[in-house]
Amino acid sequence: MNQSKFWLASNSPRRREILTWAAWHLEKVSSNVDEFMLEMETAEQYVRRIAELKSRVKLGKASACGFIISADTIVALDGKILGKPKDSQHAFEMLVSMRAGEHWVMTAIAIRHTDSRIVQQDLCKSQVKMRNYSDEEIQRYIESGDPLDKAGAYAIQNPEFHPAKDFRGCIASVMGMPLCHLERQLRLNQNYDWTDWPSICQKKLEYQCPITSRVIAGEDIG
Repeated sequence: MNQSKFWLASNSPRRREILTWAAWHLEKVSSNVDEFMLEMETAEQYVRRIAELKSRVKLGKASACGFIISADTIVALDGKILGKPKDSQHAFEMLVSMRAGEHWVMTAIAIRHTDSRIVQQDLCKSQVKMRNYSDEEIQRYIESGDPLDKAGAYAIQNPEFHPAKDFRGCIASVMGMPLCHLERQLRLNQNYDWTDWPSICQKKLEYQCPITSRVIAGEDIG
């Protein structure tokens, strides 16, 4: 068991669920960040900036030493950022715009030791190809409520909708937390006990990942 203490600076229940796959001492802390986009900011710059801002959250004075982890996920279609839908109609429009086409999902992570102001960052980019689902399928999916709190209005792992036909990159990243990218950044810290996130992730997702060893080795994927 990893003896480090971790705080997840994210309001995403899915990210918290993913990080509970390992036996970490994990606590959640709210990250109330204004997620507006700056003028002339690219999608990559935006997602990195928001992840870093989340990692600057302040903990209570009595908190033990450990690591604050934050992340932000966006969908980029033809250079345009698709965030969380405002309502059901907006979700419908997003899903129609991505239908039978390809887009990028970018998840930026930020890590900060509680004793430091220095923030480590990483970015995972995955290319997702959507299938040619029908308007009726979109409507049923929206009625389930699942897309309304998701970037791009979909969850790649949804068992009923199955929105993606194919993808290149990291499934865990599309779900909101690129675990191999997280692990390779944490391993740069001397006071971190390594976690076998690559094996944990593949076991949980029942997926033989083709990029795990390359990511851990430090290769830029995407």
